[in-house]
Amino acid sequence: MLLLFLTSVAVSMNATAETEASADAEMESFNMAGYVILGFALIGWAFFLYLLGWAILQIVKKAKNPYIAKNPVKCK
Repeated sequence: MLLLFLTSVAVSMNATAETEASADAEMESFNMAGYVILGFALIGWAFFLYLLGWAILQIVKKAKNPYIAKNPVKCK
């Protein structure tokens, strides 16, 4: 939520600066929806990479201490 808030603040500051700078000049219009979609994509990728890193960490932890069965099954 904090990242989304900071992204929206930065975008609104950019929009204000661009509007003031190009008040009389013809420039491309500012597309707020594109930045919102990029913000959501950034949040999604951050969550995905967090889960991937957590899974790798769990695998490494488990590989350090392999499971040894107390009563192993013996075939005759």
